[in-house]
Formats: sequence, structure tokens, C-alpha cells
Amino acid sequence: MLPLLGLLFLSAFLFWHFVWKRRDLPPGPVPLPLVGNGLTIDRSKCPYAIYQQWARQFGPIYTIWLGELPVVVVADFQLMRELFVKDGDTFAGRDFMEELFKVSTASHGKCYGVIRTEGELWKVTRKFAMRNLGMGKARLEQKYLSDINTMFGRIRQQIAFAAAEEDTSGIQLYLHINRLIGSTINQLLFGHSFSDDQMNDFHQLKNTMDNQTKLLDSIAGKALIGMPFLRYFPPFCWTFAKFDNNLSNVYAYIDKTIAKRMAKRSKTMENGGEEEEDLLNCFLDQMEENGATQNGSVAEGEGKAEDYFNLENLRNVCFDLFLAGQETTSVTLSFVVLYLLLDQRVQQKMQKELDELCTEKEERNETEGKEAKMMITTADRPKLPYVNAVINETQRMCNLLPLNLTHRTMADVQIAAGGGANFRLGRGTIIVPQISCVLFDEKVFPNARRFLPERFLNQMGQLERFEELIPFGLGKRVCMGESLARMELFLFTANFFRNFTVLPVDPLNPPSSEKEKGFSVHPMPYKCRIEPRT
Repeated sequence: MLPLLGLLFLSAFLFWHFVWKRRDLPPGPVPLPLVGNGLTIDRSKCPYAIYQQWARQFGPIYTIWLGELPVVVVADFQLMRELFVKDGDTFAGRDFMEELFKVSTASHGKCYGVIRTEGELWKVTRKFAMRNLGMGKARLEQKYLSDINTMFGRIRQQIAFAAAEEDTSGIQLYLHINRLIGSTINQLLFGHSFSDDQMNDFHQLKNTMDNQTKLLDSIAGKALIGMPFLRYFPPFCWTFAKFDNNLSNVYAYIDKTIAKRMAKRSKTMENGGEEEEDLLNCFLDQMEENGATQNGSVAEGEGKAEDYFNLENLRNVCFDLFLAGQETTSVTLSFVVLYLLLDQRVQQKMQKELDELCTEKEERNETEGKEAKMMITTADRPKLPYVNAVINETQRMCNLLPLNLTHRTMADVQIAAGGGANFRLGRGTIIVPQISCVLFDEKVFPNARRFLPERFLNQMGQLERFEELIPFGLGKRVCMGESLARMELFLFTANFFRNFTVLPVDPLNPPSSEKEKGFSVHPMPYKCRIEPRT
């Protein structure tokens, strides 16, 4: 009797797992119980190639499983446009670790911010952040250029010190880049850059965030995202403990910064002084205007848009923007340096374009009797098509997120995927535009695995626009920091390679272009030889 019951139970489970739970979803790779397709994804050497392989096998829309969580993947650009742009409101929901964050210690059981939220809370918070994130474009650019100059000074000091010590081991340039970008986002959020005596705090924050991205990309991490209840069972409980501790450490820095500012505001207001122009102050101003209390609630009027301006939302907005603003730009710039270190032809061609522009600027300033202005600004961007092409190609090649942030359908929807295939997705279905399948589409970008900036130039040498170049996403959920990131990428790339040349420490053993896997990818750690240009 027991063997028969066991056989019936096993048969029922197999039918449910392989047939019933997948019945209304697009086809896709067969998932394993509990881990879904996590093992296949984790074993893939290239962090995005597996999604392209599945697109070839199952078509432009298919389903993968992260643990027991089904995710519908859209792998075709035209279909992405139809869904996420033309029908943007339907696909503007978000399902990104909401439940996992809610059960963490630091979240206080709530979900706020701009990355993991949806609906009215997301709309109000995003609109506010985009309006107040920055001190004015001209001032922000001036401050960023000043920080770049300061960074150049530190690099020259390090070069001189290494020469004096006859140290030929090279420089870890990404450490300078991390500090530059971290200081920029910290300035926008909290009104100050990272000074020398604050670098220990910064390095701890950066290391914590790096560890977190690797943790979430593990098999256990993927399973926890889909099934947070697994945190009660080994080995998932150990992974969750690390996740929870990492999260608490980052929030501790944010909470401490907010508390210091609130105390400082009280004294400033008493003394009639001027307040900093940053997102934190703007948010606190809005809280006071709406009558928010210290515990993050409001005096009355629950359910109104202004109720979202409370301490819980503030700390989560700061968390989201610090994480997104730091990680993506600094990693992209590290890839810029790596790709140009490995391709001296491209580096020299770009430097030639930069030199010609600077010579022209010097001659014009001399004719007009002005002091030579050697820093390249965003006003010079239209005159530097090859620099822009290098940045475009780097963003395409590095493809920071192997699996993009997941959306959620806000209503039932019918999808025509071509070839007679039609799928009906219910409200609340998790869906993702898989951008890597577009960025490495051989029909759009021939020799897609090769670093070739010239693909973005026409026969006249002018920059050519590719609508398929979507490193910042598309639709309602496009990256809100796109304009800031574009400014940072251009100003650093142009000014750094105007002033320096990067070379491999050992020309016979250059760094690898392979990517270090994680929730977001990084270059493998590398050092380079930096030579100042005269």
C-alpha cells in the first residue's frame, strides 16, 4: 500500500511540476524542483550566452524558472518595443526581490524606494528623485571635472612614487574610479564627496555591495529570491544570513548619514544658516512640508501621494540611488580602460581625435586672447564621434546585468510573438526584457563578440544611432540616472585618455577580458601601466 501511495504522490508531483504549473506560460527550458534553471545558468561560462541559446531554441519569448518563480523572458527588440514602450503602463510593474527585502532586518518589513516599488508610490518617488537629483547641470559638471582633476593628481603621485621605488607592478585604476564615482553620487545624495579620512567607510561599503551581488547570483541566492521561506532551512539560511548582514551594513551607513543631517538641520535652522543642496535635504524639506513625523508616518491623511515622503522611503531611495549610481558607472568605466588597454589601435585612434580637438581649442583661445581651457566638457561631445563610439561599444560589450531587472504585468495581456504563437499572461506575471539578447544580436551587430567601436560610425565618420543600443533599458522603467551616467562616462573617458595612456604591465601576458560573474558583472581584477601624456 505504501509503495503505491508513494508512486501516486510521485506521479502527481511530476505532473504538477513538469506540466500543470507551466501550462499557461510560454515554453522554455525544463526546470528542476526548487532550484529551477539556476544550475544551468550558474554553469554557463558566459553570463548571458545561455539566454541567447534559449532564444534560438524557444523563440523570442520563453519562460525560465528562478527557484519556483517563473520569469517570462522577452529576447527580441521589436517585441520589447511593442510591450515595454508602446504598452508601457501594462508592463511598468516591478517584481524585484520585494519579498526577500521585506523579511530582511534592515527593511523593517516594508518596501519603499524606486527600484523595488510600483504603482503610485513608484511614480511619486521617481518623479521627485528625477526633479531633485542634482544641483543643476552646469554646477554638477563643474564639480565632476574638479573631482577628475583631483583624481589625476593622485594618479600622478602614485606614478611618481612607483618610479621612485622602482615598483613595476602596475596600478589598480578601478580603485580611483570607484572613489570618483562614489564621491559623485554621495555628493548628489548627501552633499559631500569622500575625503581621505572617509575612505575606510567607502571601501567597506563597496566591498559589501560587491559581496552582495555575488551572493545573489549564487544558486542559493537565486532560490531565495523566488522562495524567501527557504531562509529557514540549510544551506539557504546561511546565504540569507550573509545577505541580511550585508544589507544591514549598507543601511547603517545611510541611517547614520540621515541622522547626522537631521541634527545638523536643526542647528542650521536655529542659526539661520544655509542648507546643502542635495537630495537628502530636498526630501527632508518635503517631509516637513507634509507634516511627516520622526518615525516615518504622517500625522493624518493616509493614502495620499504626500504620505510617501517619510523616513522609510527616504532611506530606501538613498539606498537604491547609491547602489545604482555607484555600481553601474564605475564598472563601465573599468571596462572602458580594460578594452582600450587590450586594443592599443582603438586607444591611439581615440587619442588622435582628442588631440586634434584640444589643439583646435588652444589655437582658438590663443586667437581670442583667452586662457587655454584644457578640460574637455560635454559641449565638446558632438566634436568627438569616436570617443562616443568607444563608450557605446563598451556599454554594448560589457552588458552589466546578465539578467535584467524583472517587471510585473499590471493587467491581463495577450502577446503575439510571431509565427502564429500567442500567449495570454495574467496580471502579476513576472516578465523581463532580456537586453543582452539585443546587444549581442549578430543581425544588428555583426561580429558581436568583438570590440569594434567603428560599428557606431557611418562612412563619413559621424556617429550613427542604433535604436537597439539600450544599455539603460527601455520603456517606463528606463534608468532614471541615464543623463548623469552619460555625462560621467564621457567626461572621464575623454579627459583621462587626453592625459594618460594605459598599457598592460606585461605585454606578453595582458589582462583577461573575461567577466567576473555576479548579479552584475565586473572585469576580472587587473592592474595597468599608466603613462602621462605630454
